[in-house]
Amino acid sequence: METDFVIWLQNTWPALFWPMRLASELGPSTTFGVILAGLYWCWDYGIMCRVWLANILGMWLTSVLKIAWHTPRPYWVESEVQGLTRASGFGMPSGHALVSTAVWASLARIVRKLRVSWVCGLIVLSVGFSRLYLGVHTLAQVLVGILLGLGLCFALPRIEQRLGAWYGLWSLPRKLMMIFLTSLGACFVAWGVREYAVQQPVPQAWIDMALEKRPQDGVINPFSLHSAILSAAMFTGFLGGYLILIHSKQDLRPVGWRARGWRILVGGGIVGPYVFLTRRLLRGEMLEDEPFAVVVGADYLYGLGTGILVSLIVPRVFNRLKI
Repeated sequence: METDFVIWLQNTWPALFWPMRLASELGPSTTFGVILAGLYWCWDYGIMCRVWLANILGMWLTSVLKIAWHTPRPYWVESEVQGLTRASGFGMPSGHALVSTAVWASLARIVRKLRVSWVCGLIVLSVGFSRLYLGVHTLAQVLVGILLGLGLCFALPRIEQRLGAWYGLWSLPRKLMMIFLTSLGACFVAWGVREYAVQQPVPQAWIDMALEKRPQDGVINPFSLHSAILSAAMFTGFLGGYLILIHSKQDLRPVGWRARGWRILVGGGIVGPYVFLTRRLLRGEMLEDEPFAVVVGADYLYGLGTGILVSLIVPRVFNRLKI
């Protein structure tokens, strides 16, 4: 019944394909990461660190819940639903809906301006609708994602408030060690959930239909820990890098529009090639036949490096260049 609406959308409005693909990019994607990195570099490090944490924790929560619930995507089980974009993980909840809600709602909550709230709300609805149109989620999966994203958005400030009183008294090395141990714990939780879930293998019919409709994606691997490990490692890299940045007493004052333009160009010139080259390594054939521990380790190092690069190394380059 839920897929009837998706089928009607795809059959009635084929011209919406590219607008929906673009709207989907405002959820977890390379474009989404570029936007968040740009805001971090050009607006306010402290505010955007909190928004980045909503993004990272939302990614990890999505990955774990998808594996725990192992629910199919519409185009895996309904012959009339087209899969109009790449999607290899399970369907419940919608990660795009969860993460985009957590991020854009956090931004709206921090800024507290009506226009910003309206724009953020429209982005969340557009992302959720796009995932329906593209055939990768049902309405229930999108709604659950939005509700979980809202829950995460309003839970994070309370967690920060409770932890801040004693965490703020720690030395920097102790803080960094606790962040690292927390990320390792998150990795072990994800691995434990996966070990339990794989006892119920993916039905062959889901695999066959997904491959038939999107042969360019290859065989689906919904039990992959890539996203969970990546987000746990990025938690260490990004938050650790931010703490080192503020501890070094670097000038964190807002910059002018000219300097912002230079920051986008310089930051993109550093991070872009790094992401392009490392993603080719992780998603290509170079690690395909490696042991599980090697693949997980590569994912962790990639997430750690990305977090440090965005939160610490690039801002220090800005400081050196005085932009």
